[in-house]
Amino acid sequence: MNCLSDLEINVAAASTLALLAICALILGWIARNNRFAGKSAFLLTLAAMLWWLLTVSVDLSSQDEACKIGWSLAAWPGITLLPIAWTFFVFDYTLNAAPRRKPGRLLLYVGLPVLVSLFALTNDQTQLIYGPGTHMVMQDPHPYVVFDHGPVFYAVAACLYLFVSSAVGVLVYALFNAKKIIRPFLAVLLIITAAPVAVNLGYIVWGLTLFGFDPTPFMFAVSLIALSWLLLNNTLMDTAAQGRSLLFYATRDPMFIIDAGGRFIGANPAAKTLFSKHMPRPGETLDKVEKVGPVVRAFLETGKFESDEPIRLRGRFFDPRALPIESPIQAKRSLLGWSISLVDITAREHAAEALREALAHAEAANHAKSQFLAMISHELRTPMSSVKGGLDLALLGVGGEISPQLRNLLTIAQRNSLRLLKLVDDVLDLQKLDLSTIKLESHDLDADAFLRDVREEYEAYASEAKVRLDIVSEDVNLQLRADPNRLKQVVGNVISNAIKFSPEDGQVRCSTRLVGNRLRLSVQDSGIGIPDGQEDKVFGRFSQVESGTSITSGGSGLGMHIAKLLIERMGGAISYDSELGVGTTFHIDMALAEAPVKQPALGAGAA
Repeated sequence: MNCLSDLEINVAAASTLALLAICALILGWIARNNRFAGKSAFLLTLAAMLWWLLTVSVDLSSQDEACKIGWSLAAWPGITLLPIAWTFFVFDYTLNAAPRRKPGRLLLYVGLPVLVSLFALTNDQTQLIYGPGTHMVMQDPHPYVVFDHGPVFYAVAACLYLFVSSAVGVLVYALFNAKKIIRPFLAVLLIITAAPVAVNLGYIVWGLTLFGFDPTPFMFAVSLIALSWLLLNNTLMDTAAQGRSLLFYATRDPMFIIDAGGRFIGANPAAKTLFSKHMPRPGETLDKVEKVGPVVRAFLETGKFESDEPIRLRGRFFDPRALPIESPIQAKRSLLGWSISLVDITAREHAAEALREALAHAEAANHAKSQFLAMISHELRTPMSSVKGGLDLALLGVGGEISPQLRNLLTIAQRNSLRLLKLVDDVLDLQKLDLSTIKLESHDLDADAFLRDVREEYEAYASEAKVRLDIVSEDVNLQLRADPNRLKQVVGNVISNAIKFSPEDGQVRCSTRLVGNRLRLSVQDSGIGIPDGQEDKVFGRFSQVESGTSITSGGSGLGMHIAKLLIERMGGAISYDSELGVGTTFHIDMALAEAPVKQPALGAGAA
């Protein structure tokens, strides 16, 4: 007999199919969208539920006794698998078990349903599940079967009751140990687990039926649908939602929730602890909340936190931030409100304060060091001036004639005293620049007279070094704006440096030209050149460019550094171009004086 051809769809069968369709939709939705502990076991429970409901709906539609009994036997794989999978779901969710392969569980998922299926397939011969007293009762509008339960039926039922009882025990334990926020959900989960068991006991012990059928699958289906509805709407099982909830409740940063109008909705425990009695009531604004209210009010009016300083409360520092809460429904106004968080930056502020103190101490130490060097330099300059003066007098023959040998020694001493005085002067200038105590007195200078003075001053030095010094383009006819002594120091440092690095019989050439609104003095030597990327060493303090073929010239490495600082403070600039083996050209850009405004002659412009 074909048990699929003799079907009559009735109210009971249609209701069962509706439950089946709902469970199928829920299974697909959860499989695609939700993440929670025990998800695979929950999906397996729904799959077993679908099979059980399918066989029940066909059973309710069948009119033949043999078909009804056959469909009831076909339901046993789902009947067996459902409580096993549900129990493991409860274990995984409440105990937060790690998702890994578990051979013992897989054996139960497959082995016990297959074993029970074998008993169901051989029930006609063994009658171990349904005995010989099984018969159909013809009762309008739904004929139903009265089952004579065999020993395997009770054995399997007892085994499944053990699984469900362990699930109930775990839920009871979790209920008493869980946080308050999740206890209502665990209570619902406990009811959902216990209700089908109670209904099944009513069916076995007192013969409770629905449409003349075991009400257990219907109760299970309704319970699973109810749980799924909680899952989709309450988000208590969703891992991402629970994570967001944990961030709100467990974070140490105070957080407020306000609606789009700025009215208070709620706050996390950290905010309630910090503000205690000053917390507003739901529906009120945050205006009265200490220091936070005005900042939030300004934010709602302007759309940004205008205060650059952090909020200081109870010895802690907070940085206010806001995140919009958008409506999931597409509407003209999608903003539901704001999440206002006070990010605790106390540690960062303390670290910044400690850093500021350390920097202040370092600057004070550096200032003290500069003052000490300046003092020592002053103390050195006085006796060195005396030494140089004495050597000058001795070389002039004051006090009597001196021998050639002694004159040679005095000349060497005089030359070294000059070098030492130059070093002391450089150190003094450097300290004045570091301490910003150097005073620049700017005047309008005639460029031609200034260049003539420079040439006259350094011609003797160039001649002594056997280097030709040429200055071209003398007739500039321009006025410079600078401190004459300091500008001469800058230009002199560059020219003396060029002479020092040029070989004997070499040439140093100085030329001038206008570059924009500045006068450029270019000093070209015939030295070995400077390698690329050496600007920091050329203009650095106490540093010189190192080269295996360079001319040993001595020096402190301060001249070009001081020249750069001085010319920049006078509004000018210094740079260089160089080619190895050819030479180097330094460019000094000097500021020009402003042209005087010509006054119109008396009566000019009269018509």
